[in-house]
Amino acid sequence: MDTMRLIVTSLLFSCCIAVLFMSVLAMRKRSVSGPSSVFLTLCCLCVAIYAFGYAMEINGTETGQVFFWVRFEHFGIQPLPAFWLMFTMCIMGRRKAVTPRSAALLLLPALIFFIASQTLGGRNLMHPNARLASGDAFSLFLYDRGWVIYLVTIFQSLYLATSSALCILGFVRGIPVPKSQAAIYCVGSFLPWLSSLAYNFGLVPYNADPTPIVLSISIGLFAVGFLKIGILDIAPLARDVIFENTPDGALVVDRQGRITDSNLSMRSILPGLDGAEMGVPAREMLAGRSALIDILNSEPPGDIEFLVDTKSDSRVFHVTSAALNSRSGKDQGKLLTFHDVTEMKDLQLRLEYMAAHDDLTGLYNRRYLDDAAFREVEHVKRYGGNFSLIMLDLDHFKFVNDTYGHAAGDAALVAVANTCRASLRICDIVGRFGGEEILILLPEAALDASLVVAEKLRAAIEALSVRYEGKDIRLTASFGVADMNAERTTYKDLLIAADRALYRAKEAGRNCLCECRDG
Repeated sequence: MDTMRLIVTSLLFSCCIAVLFMSVLAMRKRSVSGPSSVFLTLCCLCVAIYAFGYAMEINGTETGQVFFWVRFEHFGIQPLPAFWLMFTMCIMGRRKAVTPRSAALLLLPALIFFIASQTLGGRNLMHPNARLASGDAFSLFLYDRGWVIYLVTIFQSLYLATSSALCILGFVRGIPVPKSQAAIYCVGSFLPWLSSLAYNFGLVPYNADPTPIVLSISIGLFAVGFLKIGILDIAPLARDVIFENTPDGALVVDRQGRITDSNLSMRSILPGLDGAEMGVPAREMLAGRSALIDILNSEPPGDIEFLVDTKSDSRVFHVTSAALNSRSGKDQGKLLTFHDVTEMKDLQLRLEYMAAHDDLTGLYNRRYLDDAAFREVEHVKRYGGNFSLIMLDLDHFKFVNDTYGHAAGDAALVAVANTCRASLRICDIVGRFGGEEILILLPEAALDASLVVAEKLRAAIEALSVRYEGKDIRLTASFGVADMNAERTTYKDLLIAADRALYRAKEAGRNCLCECRDG
């Protein structure tokens, strides 16, 4: 037994040195891995304390000496399961659940049990009837297992079982870490749990506690992942730097249609995600947003535009879907990315407006008028119907500019443009043809109806009074009206006819209208 004790003591000291070395490596990664490396460091320190204390305990020969080292071990034993669970939560994509409040709640039972463990040698709350063994025992420390130790076992088992479940879930899904990494976690989390249960229920012979050595093996497995696979480097970096901090919203949905993750930007786009539990059905969370449900139902890749209304404004997002496949090509789910294109859409609309409108009056410009008139002419040729033009020119407009100034002339043009818009149908198209000329397109309007519209406009302009720098500017306009017929079958024909009619109106004394009834 003495030889075995020496071998185990040497092994425990070696484990202690190894996990301390691991803690240094893990802590050096904290700038990249954040809380993951901090919690792994704390786990390493707890295991080192446990292993060192147990090595000293099994070599103790006096009651006070053994009791001291047992109490020392509990500095590592009690907080270890909580740190282990928080480390697993961070690695397995539950980092946002590890808040100061949740950490305090997880550590509260550990604190209570630690205080109970320190009563050894006094009231012995955790270790009733504490004593030294006689005969062939690996550890001389004996005590009666009461309800406190079983309560400790339940809490520690709950923490370790939850850690194991998270690792198994990650292994099955292959997210948020590859299966090779998740497999290491599964083994590393499962072994200490079994060892702890076996010891606390008195199933290990010679009163030996294998848990410190098993924990050291688990830490060694994590070290393999840390140094070779990059558990602490790749997964948290990808998640925190690339995923969590990207300005684009990201929503991860598994192949069962459940939301498994979302980043900060996504939770600002859909505020309902902020308090939602991961695993909620995506269709339930996106109820009422048919466009998003459609892209979820369709095979990736796909894209849509999605409008989000807030109290202050509206935002437009370009939503794309991408397949999430494992390295073997197995479908794991979908990733929806939400890219804010509001400013781009606003700029696009602004450019489209500028390309089609006159800067001064806000009416359509010559290019838009030409395109719209061509479409209307082709429509009449194909389907039949009516189409007319009204061309108006402000009378003596040079006099307005010379007398009141060009700024006054601009104000007069704007007033006439507003008058025209207010007097026409929604389907009518009015634009600035050039200078003080305005062209009006009247779809489905025969010549007689167009003459009525022209007379209405003439009277409205004549009644218009433009106030500029304390002076009233009065205006009149001359009108030329033409419609499509057997002789006039092109837009050019219509323009020529309307221009001729306008010229006759000018010759007739202005402030009147003329129609073109001939070819």
